[in-house]
Amino acid sequence: MKREKHTIYIATISGGKDSVTMCDLLLKNRYPVDYIIFNDTKKEYIEMQQYINKLKEYFLLRYKKEIIITHPKNTFEDGVFSIVKNSENESRNGDYRGLPTPSFPCHVRNDLKIYPTNKWIKKNIKGKYKIYYGFTKNEHDRIKRDCFSLYPLYDDFKMSEEDCKQYTIDNEMQNILYNHFKRTGCRICPFKSETDWWQTYHHHKDVWCEALAIEEKLKKNKQYKYFLKMKPLKEWEKEFKQGSLFDFSDEPIKDCFCKV
Repeated sequence: MKREKHTIYIATISGGKDSVTMCDLLLKNRYPVDYIIFNDTKKEYIEMQQYINKLKEYFLLRYKKEIIITHPKNTFEDGVFSIVKNSENESRNGDYRGLPTPSFPCHVRNDLKIYPTNKWIKKNIKGKYKIYYGFTKNEHDRIKRDCFSLYPLYDDFKMSEEDCKQYTIDNEMQNILYNHFKRTGCRICPFKSETDWWQTYHHHKDVWCEALAIEEKLKKNKQYKYFLKMKPLKEWEKEFKQGSLFDFSDEPIKDCFCKV
């Protein structure tokens, strides 16, 4: 792809298989990439931080490209426990903002990801820019055509999520979090599946306890919402203690970057 005149190109990377595949293909195929940005939400798994460090070394060594890490001003808890004011629903005024729900845009994503990226762009980019997003063939409904968004996995490389997974396997650049989770993201994301919460309980007890503490504090909310649908984590814990209902394969993840 040719560079448009006077245009800066930014690639977003989350550490998940799709965005990692996208960034590697962009650089490997000599697409214009001026910056790669990773948003540290302050709620990343330790394994994600370790993986991003590996990616930083790899991109710098192979492509002479750095990964820029942005940080939010506020925390997950700042958003969840902020007090609602001037709401049209008067019963909510004075209440905690609470956990994001599927019915509304994720305020955590806005606070911890979108805002820090936009702030960095405003500070560092003067003039025209375009942003690469790692949406695959499976995500056509998420694609929004505008003057600054690019979707190379969808438009150019024609890759599905399964293709991206296989790409990271073939190149031995997998994220070790896929040993336990279907998707990566904030360690206490309210949108994690039941399977992922089961894995959290069995393999990341510190994260499970962190979520329990947030739920306990949220009990003061008038419209109390749980992390996991219908009932609190303490009740799910009783079920999760029984057997390996959702356990994944024990085959080791290949994350040595040996074949890239």
